Amino acid sequence: MEDRESSTRIDDAAALWVARMEARPLSPEEESELDTWLAADIRRQGAFARAWAASIHMAKAQALGRDFFTDPDQN
Repeated sequence: MEDRESSTRIDDAAALWVARMEARPLSPEEESELDTWLAADIRRQGAFARAWAASIHMAKAQALGRDFFTDPDQN
């Protein structure tokens, strides 16, 4: 009987895929590898979507800048 992949391992792999995609365009081979990885377990699709969403939210937060999170009443 094959061991089931842990959710933590899936989440980690999904985060690595997203980081790789943000760093540069994937090669055709990498795109195929990602497609194969996603198709192998439905949980991977959810993990990938969550990782992508987290990445988008982080990019938005960075775009707002550090001063956005400063409380003006504390000055």
